[in-house]
Amino acid sequence: MRCDRVQDLLPAYTENDLAAADRSLVEGHCGSCPDCAAWLAALREADGALAGFPEVEPGPALLERLYRLPSETVRRRPVLEFFLRPSLQPVFTAAAVLMTLLSLYFLNPDRRAFDRTVVRQFHRGLSRVEKLYVGAGAVTDSLGAYAGSVFTALKAMNPLERNKE
Repeated sequence: MRCDRVQDLLPAYTENDLAAADRSLVEGHCGSCPDCAAWLAALREADGALAGFPEVEPGPALLERLYRLPSETVRRRPVLEFFLRPSLQPVFTAAAVLMTLLSLYFLNPDRRAFDRTVVRQFHRGLSRVEKLYVGAGAVTDSLGAYAGSVFTALKAMNPLERNKE
């Protein structure tokens, strides 16, 4: 039997609360294990020291005061307490902003004009992006044409050979 299992059974063993089979296992293990025997001796010594303390009965005045204490009431949790968690506040804020924007959109009496304006602005932005993409392609093409001449010029200069001297 393992020591940690026996040490868990030792308090019940000192109070004679173990079954006969467990009791014989603890006795056999403590007979062969000095560490567990030391634990058992320490528990018996503590029990002997505690037995020397007198038992104190509470006085009638203390009992009366204790009986007058209100009984612990069960705290009822609000049904919506889940929604009051601080970790959910940013989510609720984002949801409130989204709901406000959606309500402004759907309750707008001139919603069709708003839709046309949004579509027009989207297409203008898309055409600007296409122009930027074409311009970037032209820049990379012109750099590609210069790349060959830059490499030949660097080879002719051979900057690495000058540093060796």
